Amino acid sequence: MTRRARLSWPEERRQASEVVVRRVDPGRGWTLEQARDLVRQGYSVERVAERTGFPPQMLKVAEVAADE
Repeated sequence: MTRRARLSWPEERRQASEVVVRRVDPGRGWTLEQARDLVRQGYSVERVAERTGFPPQMLKVAEVAADE
């Protein structure tokens, strides 16, 4: 005899959690805009990242904008 099962899942109730805002502040006295400006002036992304403490991925946005 074939057994028939009724599939059911528990009802999920998720409550909204707090919004977490993360900001990158390497604590070296540079703002992100100042660091991106250095890239626009012709400094290498790696050198600016080393000097300012911002990740290279964040600075490459300025490099792309400077090429356009």
